[in-house]
Amino acid sequence: MSEEEVKLLLRVREEIERRIGRLEEEVRDLRRALEEVDALIVRSGFRRPSPAKKKVEKPVEAVPLKAKDGKVLATMYVGEREVRVTPSEGLNFTMDIPPFRSFFLDRVLSGMRSSDEERVGRGEISPDETLSFQVTTEGDRITGLTIRNFGGERRLREIRSALRWTLEKMYKKMTSS
Repeated sequence: MSEEEVKLLLRVREEIERRIGRLEEEVRDLRRALEEVDALIVRSGFRRPSPAKKKVEKPVEAVPLKAKDGKVLATMYVGEREVRVTPSEGLNFTMDIPPFRSFFLDRVLSGMRSSDEERVGRGEISPDETLSFQVTTEGDRITGLTIRNFGGERRLREIRSALRWTLEKMYKKMTSS
């Protein structure tokens, strides 16, 4: 191999190294952009779809939420990371009956989500562990509520207690008018 050919190969090698450096920088920028997009998604109440679960979850437990008079207002179906709530048949709870939106959604659940977002910012939990919730309706009538990533037993007790109190207040407003 001649000296000219070696010099040519060295120049090609340098150009390849420069290109690798530019591409690595571009990958770092893309990863930062992805982190920003994830943070925005979390702030809006959504989370990235998680990969298919491989571990077996504990069985779902049905917990009735009763008024003081014994009337079952709704049933909570508690799984490992998700709670589903279904109002009892014949009870037409709507989003507009206080204190559902103002207290339960805006203060209790949104407060928990904000706390989780702060924890994500401090690196204590990952973005896909942030509490999220969704209310399902038919017209104005609430047909279901799903709460994901509710946290531990303490938080579950807080959600159950706040929801039972909220539904009882809503039930009283519905039956007194």
